Amino acid sequence: MPQKLLFIVNPNSGKGEMRLHIVDCVDVFVRAGFEVTLYTTQQAGDASRIVASRGADFDRIVCSGGDGTLNETVAGLMQLSERPALGYIPSGTTNDFAASLQIPKKPAEAAALIVNGMPSSVDVGRFNNRYFTYVAGFGAFTEVAYSTPQNTKNALGRMAYILEGVKSLPTLRNYHVKVESENETIEDDFIYGMVTNSTTVGGFKGLIASDVGLDDGLFEVFLVRAPANPLEFQAIFNELLIAHNQQKFVTRFKAQRVRFTADGEMPWTLDGEFGGAPTVAEIVNCQKALQLFVGQSRLGQ
Repeated sequence: MPQKLLFIVNPNSGKGEMRLHIVDCVDVFVRAGFEVTLYTTQQAGDASRIVASRGADFDRIVCSGGDGTLNETVAGLMQLSERPALGYIPSGTTNDFAASLQIPKKPAEAAALIVNGMPSSVDVGRFNNRYFTYVAGFGAFTEVAYSTPQNTKNALGRMAYILEGVKSLPTLRNYHVKVESENETIEDDFIYGMVTNSTTVGGFKGLIASDVGLDDGLFEVFLVRAPANPLEFQAIFNELLIAHNQQKFVTRFKAQRVRFTADGEMPWTLDGEFGGAPTVAEIVNCQKALQLFVGQSRLGQ
């Protein structure tokens, strides 16, 4: 009896090019002996809904889209008591998590990896009552990911994030935040902060750390203190080029659990999508919560 595979596709992600590769991917799955059910998302939340309601009926789930589609699929899987292995065919603008997992960019090659490879365990982040796969962030530039028009992303790709980020500089806001982890507590004014489980964020490598383990149960926490004047702002950029753990403005550390308490509402982005504006954010690493098909594995490094 053939195994059942649910193939979820966001046909509008990136430049919509995945529309040209759906049949090729389905053909790879069918030739490998899978009975394929294809579902194309129609609106936000579709991937989560279909996985949560029907995912338990399948032996394997595959999603194709950008980081947001992957986020929705993972959120649906986390609602299941028994979770099928997940395959990801990236087709969005930056696909940070796919880059971290070294998943092929060509859809047919990614599909072949899913049917021929062995899944690896990966951590999943829980943000209050929501989930994220690779990043939860607040402050400067975080609005760029979900406010940049899709046609701008399609036309300019990663450059869109840079251009939109530069436009946000005059409106930078400071947030007074208490950050508590199992090892330390920091309280200060910050312009930016993120909790990640990825070697790449916003299409840029090396910003967080070089020793990211995607199944080690630890997040990489990255905080940028607020500058008091333009000279200090320049100092921040200089520190970003140096990956020391403790600096004057940039702080990096690892943690399994982090609690952020802000003086007021603080907008967050989860995997590039708006994550709400809570005053308290409890972020927990759910170690090895999913089985995911990856390329040349960097897990545990």
